[in-house]
Amino acid sequence: MIERFLTTEQVANILQVHPFTILKFIREGKLKGIKLGRVYRIKESDVHEFLDHASTKKPSSQEKPSLNNAHVVEPKPNKISGEGQHYYII
Repeated sequence: MIERFLTTEQVANILQVHPFTILKFIREGKLKGIKLGRVYRIKESDVHEFLDHASTKKPSSQEKPSLNNAHVVEPKPNKISGEGQHYYII
C-alpha cells in the first residue's frame, strides 16, 4: 500500500491548529515527521495515530478545571425607567 504524506499546512487544517503548532508537536516528539530539506512531511497514518492517542488521553490533574481559583462576577441590575416608576431587571 502506498503511504500518503501530508504537509504541515494540511495537517494543521485537519487538526484545526496553526502550522507552527504542528512543527512544535514534531519537535516535542508528539507527532512523527520526516524532514525533507527545509520542510517536513507527515505520514497520514501518523496523523491518525496522533488523533487516536489524543482522543484517548486521560486529563492530568493540572488540566482539571477548579472552582477554587474562579473569579465570581456578580450581575449588575439594569435600570429601566418608565413613567413615574423605575424597574430593575436582574
